Amino acid sequence: MLKWKFKTDGAISSSPVIGKDGTIYVGSDDYRLYAINPDGSLKWKAAANGSLGLIHTSPAIGEDGTIYVQEENGYLCAINPDGSSKWKLETNGSIFSSPVIGEDGTIYVGGSDYCLYAINPDGSLRWKFEVGDYIRFSPAIGADGTIYVGSKDNYLYAITPDGLLKWKFEISDGVYSSPTVDKDGTIYVGSLVEFYAVNSDGTLKWKYETNSTITSSVVIGEDGIIYVGVFDKYLYAITPDGLLKWCFEAGEAIRSSPAIGKDGIIYVGSEDTYLYAINPDGELEWKFKTDDEIHSSPAIGADGTIYVGSNDGYLYAIQSTSKGLADSIWPKFKCNNLGTGRVE
Repeated sequence: MLKWKFKTDGAISSSPVIGKDGTIYVGSDDYRLYAINPDGSLKWKAAANGSLGLIHTSPAIGEDGTIYVQEENGYLCAINPDGSSKWKLETNGSIFSSPVIGEDGTIYVGGSDYCLYAINPDGSLRWKFEVGDYIRFSPAIGADGTIYVGSKDNYLYAITPDGLLKWKFEISDGVYSSPTVDKDGTIYVGSLVEFYAVNSDGTLKWKYETNSTITSSVVIGEDGIIYVGVFDKYLYAITPDGLLKWCFEAGEAIRSSPAIGKDGIIYVGSEDTYLYAINPDGELEWKFKTDDEIHSSPAIGADGTIYVGSNDGYLYAIQSTSKGLADSIWPKFKCNNLGTGRVE
């Protein structure tokens, strides 16, 4: 089942993305961004800022192949497909959220300075929007260009592409995950103990109580079923109207966001060191063991290869029967293999 594994010098909690040519990009705690060929050989590695900070977050790839990645030390960096630096932008604090990319190429990223940044493709600042506390998790972009982002101030914000507040929705027990947007405009987001579905006008649609923290982002199957991992060790399958379909028990907490293959199999990592492949009926298909916890969210190549990082420092390439991502509105973390984080 294992095709290859690639060793870095630090833990990989970053979630990989896949370029149009099949190159896999992933960050490591060894201060480097790696570009890895589909055969597992190194294409290049880059310190995006010369002395790159820790990369816990997931890169995003623009239409021209530019890779955007942010470092924990406050820089958003743009890297050319050959690994050379294109530009860097310094924010006023640490960055923990992953970048997403609008249809017009604008890059959005949140920071610890209480701001959501909108950055032009040339690296200039378009605008920044101040919220009440730091932004730890990645934004998501709806079909109409609205940017949704949660803050530690316990609000989910809807912000127009021009940087104006559309609405904000209070989540009393805190926003703990990156939002996901469904085809009808519903926004899903996890909190300390509950999972929320919020209408596109900022009103509550429903909420589901899990009694444990949700840092995993929601993914959506072709049939509309919602999948989310929880610290209570379960992967939940929930219907679009908020009812439990089934739950699958892993060995430890699930921080990783799932990914859904074309054959409907759901892949998710756990702190018990396993990557799980779960059938649409909630039964285990197989599991693959790494040597440390998996916080990285998997990506699925067109040939069925599952790419996932582990805290043991390896990026794993594991063969599966899923020939690419499911044809759904949001089948993986940040929506697609480019990591744009927007509904298309």
